[in-house]
Amino acid sequence: MSKQILWLLLVAGCWSACASWQWSAHRRDPLGTILEALQKDSLAGNVLRHPQTYRVQILYTQIDRQADGTPLFRTFEHNVDSTRYFYPASMVKMPLALLALEKIHRLRQNGYPELHRDTPYRIDSLRPFQQRYAADTTAPGNLPSIAHDVRQVFMVSDNPAYNRLFEFLGIDYINQTLGDKGYTRTGIVHRFYAPQRDQRFASPIEFYNPADGRSVYREAEKVGHQTWKNPQHSTALGRGWINAAGELVQKPFDMQTKNWFALTDMEKMLRAIIFPEYTPEQNRFHLSQDDYRFLWRYMGLFPRECDWPRYDSTHYPDHYVKYFLFPPDRRTHDGSLRVFNKVGQAYGTMTDVAYIIDVEHGIEFFLAATLLCNSDEIFNDDRYDYDSVGRPFLAALCRAVYDYERRRPRKYRPDLRPFEAVLR
Repeated sequence: MSKQILWLLLVAGCWSACASWQWSAHRRDPLGTILEALQKDSLAGNVLRHPQTYRVQILYTQIDRQADGTPLFRTFEHNVDSTRYFYPASMVKMPLALLALEKIHRLRQNGYPELHRDTPYRIDSLRPFQQRYAADTTAPGNLPSIAHDVRQVFMVSDNPAYNRLFEFLGIDYINQTLGDKGYTRTGIVHRFYAPQRDQRFASPIEFYNPADGRSVYREAEKVGHQTWKNPQHSTALGRGWINAAGELVQKPFDMQTKNWFALTDMEKMLRAIIFPEYTPEQNRFHLSQDDYRFLWRYMGLFPRECDWPRYDSTHYPDHYVKYFLFPPDRRTHDGSLRVFNKVGQAYGTMTDVAYIIDVEHGIEFFLAATLLCNSDEIFNDDRYDYDSVGRPFLAALCRAVYDYERRRPRKYRPDLRPFEAVLR
């Protein structure tokens, strides 16, 4: 063999080894590789270079299947701190939806066989700050139900639906149950847009048979007796805030008394919804298989695809509660990328926690991210950078992760048909 051929073989071997080493290095820290490439994007790069300003946290979980379909998870983090506070906003609607469905399921199994998620209910009023509620013109038959509240929570992040779930559960049940399930960095202590409410009191509620009005299950008023304190640090944010009188208060805005929900708990909870059988027993929500399919459906549909209620894409574009969709300014998408998720947006903070699939290419991964979009550092002034910073960054992040997943080799292709089927 000539020296020239030997030299060519040596170079080829070195090139192959180098390529193998590079991919191996990427496998060790794929999120670092993704974010390094994302630095080239001017907006995303600016966000990543200023962690104290934007308070970005990112969790990316790869999923590899074994021959029998069993998923294996590998999670990578950027700037994640489960003890550092950020306002979770509507993300807290996800645990309430799960707890409400679980409570219905357990009651049905323990002496109330007629009770199910579609059973209509009515809420009574005993105190000046409580309101009666017995009709919903957007619901089937104009009758409220837990199923309808859950649909609205995931389809358009409806605030009144969340408040009604709060009534059904009560503050102590919510937080005690979440703690027992291992979600130790989560606390839900208030309703939305209800500043005059005493959050300890949950109204009486009755579920009934719509055919004859007969009571199926009822609960008296529930009163919370425990004190739930936010354990997170750095709850005072910014340099000022606008008070109820419209005046600027020139000191940090303290969120110590508001809801809290760490990104790590959010991702763990979503994984418990998508892969309950591969979730530790403590972290699971005890639901029927039909409940899980129900959740997948309304977490994955675009608003325009919803049956109850009907949502107009003019007012509710596909990305309305799906911040990871790209491009972020397209009103409708072809559905090749499906996002099963929950989002939160308030006080300048944007959060999206999602299980993302591409059925055609056999791609699946979890992505969770939060960032603060408040360049003037004034809170409660309704001047936030959601559209100029938040949405473009989250969409660019997802696009970068998706592109990486398209290139990433998989030994076994995932069977995504169960998730595809619920969206039909």
